[in-house]
Amino acid sequence: MHKIIDIHSHLGDIFATEKNVIYKGDVLLDPEKYDPFDTFSKRGFEGVFLDPANPEEIESVIEMTAAVSYANTLTKLSRRLDKAQIDYVCLYPVAPYINFEDYRVASLVDPRIIPFTSADWQIQDAQAIGEKLLRDVEHGARGFKIHPIIQNISLRDPLVEAVLQSWEQTGLPVVSHCGVNSYYPEDCPEFKTQNPENGNLDDFVYIVKRFPEIKFISAHAGGLSSNENEVLAQQLAGVENLWVDTTFRSAAGMLRLVELFGEDRVLFGVDHPFAGSPESVKVAFEAFGKGTALSEKVMYRNAAELLGI
Repeated sequence: MHKIIDIHSHLGDIFATEKNVIYKGDVLLDPEKYDPFDTFSKRGFEGVFLDPANPEEIESVIEMTAAVSYANTLTKLSRRLDKAQIDYVCLYPVAPYINFEDYRVASLVDPRIIPFTSADWQIQDAQAIGEKLLRDVEHGARGFKIHPIIQNISLRDPLVEAVLQSWEQTGLPVVSHCGVNSYYPEDCPEFKTQNPENGNLDDFVYIVKRFPEIKFISAHAGGLSSNENEVLAQQLAGVENLWVDTTFRSAAGMLRLVELFGEDRVLFGVDHPFAGSPESVKVAFEAFGKGTALSEKVMYRNAAELLGI
């Protein structure tokens, strides 16, 4: 059996500054609470995850997002990696809540962790941000994560472009969240600072075209609410610097990504702690087969080549 790289997951609470739970051992979820993430994983990511027009469903997802993030400990991640037989996991920090240093230290505990870095855009100093990112690469960062919604930064912001000019020399990938969605309840302070529209696909398409030498990964293959993957494939047809991940996709959805983007451009991803790692691996094998050339590409080789490992 070939190795597996999960290109997209998280550790700790990426949504709040004062909730670094990485080393808290087992933080259990309330078994009485409905978990839409677990339900969706167990049905193989088939059907619609939630109805964006249903406020109750949205509230349920937002509430469980916070709960699942608070239970996102290293103990839980390592156990899921064992069960899913995943060899390496790329962890995406979201500064200032979780930073590269958090994941670098965690990688010393569990060597399967491949840490990415993230920018604290509140600094508003492109040179300082760029220098920090390059230092992180020297210390083992294998990519750069941008979350336009949580970090409240538009991909069209001149600050982002200035920082990417510094990053370009690394030859390492930039991954951006894609999809317009909210993460915080209205009574939460962060609700006022987030900007869901920053996750729109047009901005991502703009930045990919603006920096043709940078390797971009579209988290969630453009988005998860409708036909964003089709739109992304159409708008960026023929570009050489785009990859997509398989997070939250059914077996048919994963195969569709291969049709749209090509077998060399699709990367297996889980999005732990929200999607289940064992369930995601199972679905990928249903899509691509076990030990096939296609599964080896999507689940390992494409990511290994992109990361230079």
